[in-house]
Amino acid sequence: MEKIIGINPVIEVLQNKEKTIEKLEIFKGAKDEKVNKIKRLASERNIKIFYTDKKRENSQGVVVYISDYDYYVDFGAFLEKIAPLEKSIVLILDEIQDPRNFGALIRSAEVFGVKGIIIPERNAVRINETVVKTSTGAIEYVDIVKVTNISDAISKLKKLDYWVYGAEGEGSKDYSQEKYPSRTALVLGSEGNGMRKKVKESCDVLIKIPMYGKINSLNVSVAGGIILSEIVKSF
Repeated sequence: MEKIIGINPVIEVLQNKEKTIEKLEIFKGAKDEKVNKIKRLASERNIKIFYTDKKRENSQGVVVYISDYDYYVDFGAFLEKIAPLEKSIVLILDEIQDPRNFGALIRSAEVFGVKGIIIPERNAVRINETVVKTSTGAIEYVDIVKVTNISDAISKLKKLDYWVYGAEGEGSKDYSQEKYPSRTALVLGSEGNGMRKKVKESCDVLIKIPMYGKINSLNVSVAGGIILSEIVKSF
């Protein structure tokens, strides 16, 4: 079984009828209004609630257990899904390691209408309890696609007329000065090393966020949110 913790993630899971709920635990002292919503959703799906005296760390008093669920979408199926779309954004994460960054990027992706997030099968964080909780339920609405080769995935996106932007500190273009096309893919590199050389070479344009303070870098999830918010302005 897979464990999902936190009020918003649990609400989104309960609203997803494709998921089989095995068990719902609620801390007896949980009094939030949203906890009442959770109880109502559980009742509508005939899910038994187990009340506990012990509050799990970082759970906000609610924990749901679901049958093993595959969050990942096949790349071929994803391409078929986005091919007919007139406008769309795809986010590509090249070896992101921190689950909180991944979860935060999923949340930003959902907010800004990203159709899917592409990640490599190896050397990258996987969807886990921390990722799901940090996404605050957004993971239920964004396709996550695992691929064996990021550069090859970029090539296939280009065949669908996607223009690919890679974000890095040494980029030649100011992110805010670009006019993003109706089919845009954004690539973000890992926290420590940025994009790998071959991935960087696969991008059409390298963009940067100008820095004006004494610290010359941003957390990757923050940078991703900033750039995505700018991309949607062009749509």
